[in-house]
Amino acid sequence: MTLKLLINITGNLVTCLKTTRNGKAVAGFTLAFPGIPWARFYSQQLSPTLVKVPVENLKLVTNLEQMGVDMAQVRKRHAILLKKTITYEQKLKQFLIDKGADAKMVASIISRYPRAITRKHEVLDEMWDIWKGILGTDATVLSVAQRSPESFFRTSNTENFLKNIRYIQSLGLPPKVLSQLMVKSPRTFANTVDLNKQNVEYLLGLCTQLGGKNPREFVREMISRNIFILTKSTNRIQSNVESMKSLMKLDDQALLLWIQGDGAPLLSLSYSYFENNYTGTHAVLKNLGCTESEISLYIFTLPKVLLMTPKIFENKINVLLGCGVDVTEILNTPHVMAVNINSLKSRIKELKELGYDFRSSGIGVLLLSQAKFDTRVGRLRSSGSSEDSAGQC
Repeated sequence: MTLKLLINITGNLVTCLKTTRNGKAVAGFTLAFPGIPWARFYSQQLSPTLVKVPVENLKLVTNLEQMGVDMAQVRKRHAILLKKTITYEQKLKQFLIDKGADAKMVASIISRYPRAITRKHEVLDEMWDIWKGILGTDATVLSVAQRSPESFFRTSNTENFLKNIRYIQSLGLPPKVLSQLMVKSPRTFANTVDLNKQNVEYLLGLCTQLGGKNPREFVREMISRNIFILTKSTNRIQSNVESMKSLMKLDDQALLLWIQGDGAPLLSLSYSYFENNYTGTHAVLKNLGCTESEISLYIFTLPKVLLMTPKIFENKINVLLGCGVDVTEILNTPHVMAVNINSLKSRIKELKELGYDFRSSGIGVLLLSQAKFDTRVGRLRSSGSSEDSAGQC
């Protein structure tokens, strides 16, 4: 009898296991006991929607709401943070107020960088002193924390932060560049010092590889002109160097000159982005009748055109061609392509209404600062008014 019972149980369990292994939910199985009514036992797979997850910390949410924090932004940026049981939002608020902030500024900082509330007071104090040592005043540090909260609050490892500052200072960078790195590229200081050293070693080797005679000066130029360079992988940089060399047909000397100058920002472009933008921009200019040498010289003179997509580049070209000038005029005024397209359209419309002749006077006027442009427009208006008055006489 015991043997029969075991056989029945084992058979049913094997059947259930096979069913589960085939990807089907286990609905149930029956155990048959001789002389006892049949009994059915059920098992149920948990639905993903039924899995329990930690709920938000009500006290934390209430605190943040009372501080005026935009909770929609917090949930979008770092929802998991609201489930934490230990945070320092009240101490953070007091710390920033002591440094000159107001309640609205504190709420804005937390809304845009919620992780700030996880920083302990002593860490904030140490980090503030480090930043102040570089930037000079509490007001300047506070302006950074307000404008770009991630820059100041990104890392809490003060020891690593200090080591990175000392290492980067040892490269001989001007204080202004060090400040820009801290403000605009905080990830540089979140890197381990060893990683930054590896990246610098790569740049030193790149200079030597291209025939450069002063690798340390090359590194200073690279970082000064591309403050994100130490946060990019060496594989990405190498890929862009190879694409530049092959597509633009540059020799080592020309390439070295370009990437330690205006071409430096292009080394940070993601994989294939440089290649795609170069190919697209080249095609637009080729279709307009430009020669290979004209295209190469144009891109070499204004590498910023490769930071925009070919579609945006083509749209700007078409807006400028709409002035009545030919493509040669655009090539001879390369920096006009760096002007925002909406600004270009607005200025062209205003000048056309005043009778400005782009074909005879050129498109250089589109490059003027706003103050100088307004002065130029004022003169055109005055000139037009004078002619109207003379005609009425």
